[in-house]
Amino acid sequence: MKRLVALLLQALGALTLLGLLVGGGLVLSAGYWLRMDDEPRPADAIVILAGELRRAVHAADLYHQGLAPVIYLGRPRYDPPTALCELGFDCPRQEDQMLLVLERKGVPREAVRVYGQDLLSTVEEAESLKRQLDADLGPGPGRLLVVTSPYHCRRAGLILSGTMAEKELIMSPTPYERFDQKWWAHQGSSSAVVQEVAKFVFYFLGTPFRAKTAAAQ
Repeated sequence: MKRLVALLLQALGALTLLGLLVGGGLVLSAGYWLRMDDEPRPADAIVILAGELRRAVHAADLYHQGLAPVIYLGRPRYDPPTALCELGFDCPRQEDQMLLVLERKGVPREAVRVYGQDLLSTVEEAESLKRQLDADLGPGPGRLLVVTSPYHCRRAGLILSGTMAEKELIMSPTPYERFDQKWWAHQGSSSAVVQEVAKFVFYFLGTPFRAKTAAAQ
C-alpha cells in the first residue's frame, strides 16, 4: 500500500512539474502565439472589437482599401470616471471616440453600424454581433475582417469562431499598437500578456465576464 501511495505521489509530482514546464513555455512564447496576422482579403464587413482606439485607425485603412463596404462597432459597457466628469472633463463613450476616429479618417457615417449595449467581454460582443449580422446580412456563410490588438487576436478568434462557426474570420491586428515578441522587455507588452493569459484561463474555465453578472455584484 505504501509503495502504491509513493508511486501515486511521484506521478502527481511529475505531472505537476510537466504542467509547470508547459505553462511556463506558453507564457514565455506568448508574444508569438497570441498574435494572428492573416492576409487581408475582401469581406462582407469589417468588425472593430472594443478596446484600443488605434483599432479604428486600422479599420479605416482597410475600408479605404475597398476590402468591405461596412464597419461594425460594438457598444462596450460605459464606466465613466465620475470624479473627473463632475469637474467638467470630457467623459465620452468608447464607441463615440471610435466613431470620431473613423470620421477623421474619412469613413462616412452611413458605412458604420453600431450594435449591442453595455457589452462587457469579447464573448458578449460575439453574441451581440451574431444577432446583428443575422438581422442585417442574414444567417449563413460569410467573411468578416476582424480588427483588434495584436495580443487579443488568438482569443478573439477562438470566441468568434465558436459563436459564428459559419463565418470565415480574417484576423487583422492594428499595426499602430506595439506588441513585442519578447514581451518581457516592454512594459506595455508585459501588461497585455499578463491580462490576456488570465482572460484565456477564464475563457477555458467557461466563466466569461458578463454585464448582468457584474451588475449583480
